[in-house]
Amino acid sequence: METRLLILNADPVFQDRALAILDEIDGIETRVVRTMSEAVSVLLGENFDGFVVEGENPIAMEQATNARQHFPSLKVVCLSPKAKDAESAAQQQKITRISSDSNERSLRKQLQTFIESLAQGGTPAEGIDPCHSLIGNLNQFSAAEILQMSCLGQRSGRFTFKSGRGNSEIYLAHGSVRHAVYGSLEGESAVAEIFRWRQGRFYFEEGIISQVQTVDRPWAHLLIDNLQKLDETLELSATGPL
Repeated sequence: METRLLILNADPVFQDRALAILDEIDGIETRVVRTMSEAVSVLLGENFDGFVVEGENPIAMEQATNARQHFPSLKVVCLSPKAKDAESAAQQQKITRISSDSNERSLRKQLQTFIESLAQGGTPAEGIDPCHSLIGNLNQFSAAEILQMSCLGQRSGRFTFKSGRGNSEIYLAHGSVRHAVYGSLEGESAVAEIFRWRQGRFYFEEGIISQVQTVDRPWAHLLIDNLQKLDETLELSATGPL
């Protein structure tokens, strides 16, 4: 399966070295967008293994930080001229930094290393066992609606969500969210990520209780906060070019 890269490059004419190098690497599919709002819209609707932000400082770093905040599980790389401030910000936000003013050999090596790190990620989800009490598609019901109905029904058990992004789990205990996990994310950050999924399937297994607790806020508060975050993400996708 090909590694999918979304590339934000605001220059519609200039074919830079990085794009040329990426085009030469086997096993990757690239898509180029020109604005941050377009990038967010695409990320909401499709699954990508990595997001490359190309540009000048400080705008490129701001865009990469926005992507990190709204898509916490996405691997983000900021490709911009070397700068101390950018290096520090990238470390704080866990964003990969590649200097666009590196020589071609170094640039190729850094891009290849980033691509290889994406290939080591999780594999897409396979089919779902139909023998579950609650099963459906995320294009029919949103994760928020599914969880709200289950919490109001005071259910206890495990939700499994499967999509091209991978697998995630949310555990309920007597109508409250007790634990959530998606890749390296746990707790509320995992819930926030699952709220953004628009494609995939889910099922619920009654009675499976997690011994781990990473969520301790009431469901209503969690719902309001995450819907607000989703609104902010959608608002970002609707704004003009950055």
